Amino acid sequence: MPFGYVWKCNHCDNTIRTSELWEFFRDSSGTLKKYGHPGTHSKRAAEAGVKGFYFEGYCPTCRSVHNAVIVEFSEPQPGSLGACLAFENPDIKHQEFDPVCDTCGEKLIDNLENEPCPNCGGKLEESARYMS
Repeated sequence: MPFGYVWKCNHCDNTIRTSELWEFFRDSSGTLKKYGHPGTHSKRAAEAGVKGFYFEGYCPTCRSVHNAVIVEFSEPQPGSLGACLAFENPDIKHQEFDPVCDTCGEKLIDNLENEPCPNCGGKLEESARYMS
């Protein structure tokens, strides 16, 4: 089950959302699309299957949130549970990636505690945590 976080500035009330792993599929052009969790967002997602997991991380250099693929399977997997089981199965081919910013290459982070606010320079603090 993915965890998400909401970070709030202690000075200007700016908020930033980050999260751990979410399922995705690829459309016919190869574009990453949200699969949905715990169920699919669409019939198209269900038909495509889970191609992997992505991460919503914050880039301290660009000071913005980016999606980054963490795991991508050679072949789509049947649903969220199937993808979780496939990730643990050494016989299922997949590739793992470090979460990096697609703009500058900096490592993305999901824990923003005491990071400077991109709006005012105040400090970010966790204001909410949720699980899907």
